[in-house]
Amino acid sequence: MNILVTDGSFKQSLGIVRSLGKDGFKPYILSSKKNSLCSFSKYSNKEIILKPNQYKSELSKYLSKFSIELIIVVGTNSFKNILPIKKDLNDLGTDMVTVDIDKINIAFSKVDTYKFAESIGIPVPKTFYPNDFSELTDLKSKITYPCVIKGLYEVGGNIVDYVYKEEELEKKYSQICNDYKLSPKNGLPMLQEYITGYGCGFFAIYNEGKCGITFQHKRIREYPVSGGASVCSESYRNEKLQEYGMRLLDGLEWHGVAMVEFKMNSQGVPVLMEINPKFWGSCDLALEAGVNFPKAIIDIYLGKEVLYSMDYKYPFKYHWPLNDDIMHGIKNPKKCLEIFIDLLNPKVKSNIWISDFKPNMRLLIDFLLKPFIEIYRKIS
Repeated sequence: MNILVTDGSFKQSLGIVRSLGKDGFKPYILSSKKNSLCSFSKYSNKEIILKPNQYKSELSKYLSKFSIELIIVVGTNSFKNILPIKKDLNDLGTDMVTVDIDKINIAFSKVDTYKFAESIGIPVPKTFYPNDFSELTDLKSKITYPCVIKGLYEVGGNIVDYVYKEEELEKKYSQICNDYKLSPKNGLPMLQEYITGYGCGFFAIYNEGKCGITFQHKRIREYPVSGGASVCSESYRNEKLQEYGMRLLDGLEWHGVAMVEFKMNSQGVPVLMEINPKFWGSCDLALEAGVNFPKAIIDIYLGKEVLYSMDYKYPFKYHWPLNDDIMHGIKNPKKCLEIFIDLLNPKVKSNIWISDFKPNMRLLIDFLLKPFIEIYRKIS
């Protein structure tokens, strides 16, 4: 079977490629630039270079040329550009295991996600949705601090900042709008209560509304340190997290993979943060803990039954040293010893593989270049 994995520069794509390779496949890679991270893996096949805005006009040509039967879609922009042409691709003999565009859009919109979650009894943070900058003055007195400024939609990266006192609100709100070109026309950021607690996630694959294999993790370290992508996580189990995650995806009659992200508050109640309707950044942890989501996608495509399961190793820790765990230590020195111990501990796994060495060099180069790229972005 010929398989295409999108977003060759993403670390979770590398995990998927390696997993497929160990199962006997050699997937093609779709990237926006040559020499992506996945292209260095010994498990990868040819790299196809296309910008997302070329998918509609050019992707079908490559799918036909390489007889691609199944696409595993990873990134947000890939979803937004490939899903609308799914029917055209099906006509070519290429499929993908995912829900339709309407349900994807619910997941990508935090407004719709929270509205649906509240309707089925899942706790969400107290949230305000300004329609105009002038509304900030009235909201100042209604908001508790610290509060969180968040983008309304999933854009493939975090639009988030934290406000610790009232006098910071207008300045930080204006800054995030300027940085991401947000306006009343395309959706101003929301203001949300800050939930104290640790981040945790429920992961699952569904087949036409029926839950298959599941997984859970809790976050150990993030980058940026104030709140960002997980750079060290641990497998985990919590009955309420399982219940809420399944209730949400059952209610949406899900199909394909999904991550439901929560924060466990001080009362031990999971509070919904978002639905990630695709492969997530910490996918490697699930794979190493014994939950093979890529294989489950193939099984569903082949018409095989994927049975419900929550069987995996836990607690089991995984980290991504060159994908910002070391940066976490640089920005948060009190965690340096903990990170160093994890690097030396053979029981703590990472995406630095000796058996698939070349991607490590690409990770190292990207890590070394990152400070210079950040400086360039600030001055440009």
